[in-house]
Amino acid sequence: MMLTMRIVDQLYQCNVPGQDGYVWQLHCHLRIFQQHPGHKIVMVSDRGCETGWFIPYKLEQLATRIVQDFQLNPDRLTWIEHDPNDGSRQDCIEFSQVVFQWQDGKATDPQWRAIDDQLAALIIGEMLQLATASAVRVG
Repeated sequence: MMLTMRIVDQLYQCNVPGQDGYVWQLHCHLRIFQQHPGHKIVMVSDRGCETGWFIPYKLEQLATRIVQDFQLNPDRLTWIEHDPNDGSRQDCIEFSQVVFQWQDGKATDPQWRAIDDQLAALIIGEMLQLATASAVRVG
C-alpha cells in the first residue's frame, strides 16, 4: 500500500447545525491523498480546539461537508481520524479508520476500526515528511 500523492493539506473549518439548536464551528487539519487512481484517503486531525470533537454526529456532519466541498466520491474513500490528544480511549490508538453509511449524500452511522500497522506507518512517515518540509521552508 502506498500514499502516492498528497492533493490537499490545509486547515479546514465549517459551520454545521448542532443537535442542540446551535451552530458548531468545526476545525481540523485536513489531508487528502490519492492512493491509486479513483481512490482517495481523507485524514482529519483534531486541532485540540474543543472537547468531544469526534463524537458521531459532528463527524457525520464534517464528513458530509468535506465530501461536498471537495467533490469526492464517498464510495471511493478511506476515512482516517487522527486524534493524538484523546487519552480517554482504552486502546490509546492515535489513528482510526471510520466507515460511514452514505444515504442521499450524507454520512451516517460512523463505525471506528483500528487500522493496520502498515497504513499507520505510512501515515506517520508522511506526517514526518510534511513537518520536515515545513521546517526547511521556514528555516
